[in-house]
Amino acid sequence: MTAATGLREREKARVRQELIDAALLLFERRGFEQTTVQEIADAAGVSRRTFHRHFPSKTAVVFSHEEDVMAYLIDALEGRPPREAVFEAMRGALREFILDPVEPEQRRRQAETARRARLVLITNPALRRENFIGAFGRRDALARCFARRAGLPEDDLRAQLAAATAFAAFGVGLDRWARSPDPTLTALYEVLDYVISSLQHGLEISAAVGD
Repeated sequence: MTAATGLREREKARVRQELIDAALLLFERRGFEQTTVQEIADAAGVSRRTFHRHFPSKTAVVFSHEEDVMAYLIDALEGRPPREAVFEAMRGALREFILDPVEPEQRRRQAETARRARLVLITNPALRRENFIGAFGRRDALARCFARRAGLPEDDLRAQLAAATAFAAFGVGLDRWARSPDPTLTALYEVLDYVISSLQHGLEISAAVGD
């Protein structure tokens, strides 16, 4: 990568983040439905055309962090020791990614963006439905990653089931963290590690003992 290319990529990332920040602030203050693309562009100090270079719609802004996080997570998963089973590797990847000692400030900013976007998502039923549909691609990417790790065909049912279960567990964990009074990276890691650990060790819930 040349210096000029690196500069362009950094500028692109900066503008993208400013659009996300501006959009989330407007969504929080005015509501998702009441906010327009033009208002987001104006708040970020760019044109509507520039907005659409980064996002096809304002809905895509809310979902962008989930795409980013899944890409980071799959990359971390691919780097885990090959002897680890999928949920063991997932827990290790989460620990490396969320508690990254090299770039803690970047992770903190990413977590804050994720938390704010998640709160917009869980308070808007229409967005929640759209995210459910849009999540299929991310879930399938995780299933393919699991299959590669296990040396299985990409369409293996066990890999698909494990990925779908992990994906649902992530959603539950993120919702719990987003609503909690503790926004720290440690709290995020603890809740996500707990949900994946629960899948790893079995999720049977004993019945209440009767008389």
